[in-house]
Amino acid sequence: MLRAAREFVMKPGFHTRFRLTLRPLLSKVLEPRVNRSNGNGMRIDLHVHTTASDGLLDPGALVRAVTEAGVQVFGLADHDTVDAIPETLALAEAAGLQCVPGIEISAYWGAIEFHILGYYIDPAEGTLTTFLQGTRKARHTRMRAMLSRLGAMGIPIPEAEVLAAARNGNVGRPHLARVLVEHGVVDGVDEAFERYLGAGRPAYVPRPDVTVAQAISVIHGAGGLAVVAHPGLQNRDDAFPDLLAAGLDGIEVYHPKHNYGLVSRYRRLAGRHQLLITGGSDFHGVPDGDHASMLGRPCLHEADFLKLAEAIRSRRETAK
Repeated sequence: MLRAAREFVMKPGFHTRFRLTLRPLLSKVLEPRVNRSNGNGMRIDLHVHTTASDGLLDPGALVRAVTEAGVQVFGLADHDTVDAIPETLALAEAAGLQCVPGIEISAYWGAIEFHILGYYIDPAEGTLTTFLQGTRKARHTRMRAMLSRLGAMGIPIPEAEVLAAARNGNVGRPHLARVLVEHGVVDGVDEAFERYLGAGRPAYVPRPDVTVAQAISVIHGAGGLAVVAHPGLQNRDDAFPDLLAAGLDGIEVYHPKHNYGLVSRYRRLAGRHQLLITGGSDFHGVPDGDHASMLGRPCLHEADFLKLAEAIRSRRETAK
């Protein structure tokens, strides 16, 4: 398998579909190497965010943090945007790191929100671009509705401040939560969600529906692999038949909110359905209820990562 992965990235024309020059980077991603710090292989974190969505670190700061954490391979998975991919790929390559281009798409299974990770996507693929333009517009519409609800409760928050917190990019509830903290309405982001912004709370507004099947289809259309993120947070294993029918490729088994029992449960489920296994810290640059405060905790096993690399190699060979 490792030989096939090495040979794949060395072939002429690899990733010709990509508008970005990804061949040198992905050849490094698929090339296994030993982490000198512990001799146990690569440190791999396939779930991190930047300021392009709701992370606190811009691409430059994130790459520096990844280096300091001793992580060699990281997956960029911003929410509903690929804006940070080009800069992050270039900076990671310059730093000798391996970055897997990805995304985290918010979608629904019935009334339950799921997040679908896409790995090795083409960020310039036309259908993906059109889809993300629609989700960005929907996010802005939803934010205005939440601000209206807060205003009706006597909590006026200027839209411009929330957009500034999002750097005028993909705005979401975490940005609004941080502004609520700045205004002294709540003491922390977690409290903002618990009192106002979480599902069922007075300022909560549901997203316009994107189904999990649509999210998986968009990721596949962009040449990527679709992985359900942190399923333990939803705790709805009854969704898996529909996810599998839609073409799900893998499960994020390792996540800060997955305890040993959940890790074991989802490893078994992945094995039963021949799904890929991924994992990462869900790093946003700040500790909170659902996200790790440190990169690389948890890490993905190198063997699981190499299976992911082999899967994308095999799929692209088949698609020729």
